Amino acid sequence: MQRLHHSFLQLRHTSPLKLFALAAAFILVSASLVFYSTPAGPSGVDLVASLPSSNDTESKGTCYVDLELLRSHGYNSSANYARLEIAVTRTENFTGFSDTLPARFPAYQKIRLDTVKPWLPLSPKICSPAVTIQAPLPVAPPNASHILFGVATTLRRLDESLPAFAHWAAGTDARIYAVVDSEVGSEIRRVQQRAKELDIRLTIIQSDDERLDQYFSLLRVLLKHRDASTQWAVLIDDDTFFPSMRNLVNRLAIYDPTKPQYIGALTEDLAQMFSWSYMAYGGAGIFLSMPLLEQLDKVYDDCNAIKTTGDRRVARCIYTHTPTKLTWDRDLYQLDLRGDASGFYESGRPLPLSVHHWKSWFQADMVGLGQVAAVCGDACLLHRWRLKDNWFLVNGFSMIKYSSPENVDLMEKTWEDSKYRGGDGFAFSLGPFRRKDEDKISFRLQNATRQDGSVRQIYIHDLGAEKPPEVLEVVWKPASG
Repeated sequence: MQRLHHSFLQLRHTSPLKLFALAAAFILVSASLVFYSTPAGPSGVDLVASLPSSNDTESKGTCYVDLELLRSHGYNSSANYARLEIAVTRTENFTGFSDTLPARFPAYQKIRLDTVKPWLPLSPKICSPAVTIQAPLPVAPPNASHILFGVATTLRRLDESLPAFAHWAAGTDARIYAVVDSEVGSEIRRVQQRAKELDIRLTIIQSDDERLDQYFSLLRVLLKHRDASTQWAVLIDDDTFFPSMRNLVNRLAIYDPTKPQYIGALTEDLAQMFSWSYMAYGGAGIFLSMPLLEQLDKVYDDCNAIKTTGDRRVARCIYTHTPTKLTWDRDLYQLDLRGDASGFYESGRPLPLSVHHWKSWFQADMVGLGQVAAVCGDACLLHRWRLKDNWFLVNGFSMIKYSSPENVDLMEKTWEDSKYRGGDGFAFSLGPFRRKDEDKISFRLQNATRQDGSVRQIYIHDLGAEKPPEVLEVVWKPASG
């Protein structure tokens, strides 16, 4: 106290300029102490690594929490944050992913979101890989120049679909022909330029026909634009998604394109089939060989007079005028599932060749799903790993813990029941099932981004307005060395 009193006596005789300098220094030191006194999270691990400089934003790597991203999802108070880092070694000796992961669900740290800071730096020990796994060597996109895709949609929906199309079509030389309503030329050019920037070979064709007539017109559009290498014409919807173009190219290679071929998938719902018939449903993709397309062109006008849905019109034309029948490829999926389709994606079954309805009948972020392929390849998409503490990481979709460990290898039936009255309308296509687990804990993918060679996935468990959300960030990164 005497020393403090002496200091104040000295201040009385100090010049105003020196007083100002001392006051500024005191404020700066106090502000620093306030920042560094931020308490650690519940597990006692200090989240804050060091005070970043103004020039540190570009060089912070991936060891931080993106507060702006969490706030963009409507969370503005606090969140319980956990982070799981997985290192990936790409090797030519890869033989397949295991079904287990020698890691546990990481501890939570409480973070504040009611701050102006855009991001929160983390301690390096939180950003250390919990496990290292092997994955196949990176490969170039497959050559799909022998496949023509056709879609009838609006220009707005086409524009919205380009990021999803880029996942499977970019850099493959597959050509996409989109028939849309007549639009302003500048808008057409903008969408085509965006497709070019995404490395998608897109041609937009304007038409004043009705939408279902536009769909059927794709048969002639694709036949007109074939070249000597073309083997397949594929009709898709604007929400058809192919998780792996390489898998699709390899699957088509088992079929003989020199013969009439009509390949696709049925609806998964018997009630839908009784309404719309036995045919290739358009959302899963309708695959037509060139010989069949030539046969259909000869009866085009007669078939176009059948005023029904596009995929049904194609089916009736084939069945009425050719002896070709449907080949049901069981890895193509129409996904006529309403409500919660998580049981399908979380089943641990092989990666589908196609999925549909992912942004209409139910919600699943297919664009986010595909991001992680940059680090571990297509084969890791939707792969299900069981962690040591019985959590399951479904890569690119969710992190889940079931209320019971029994029958977890059966598909959980999470979606709405079929209106079929002769039993379970979905059993013939997707069974066997287990009941919906009403008490399972589910973190769903909300965001996935590539950064510095890594992929950051944000999975969120929303506990309602009264409780802070639980946030799990899974970071996939190339193994060092």
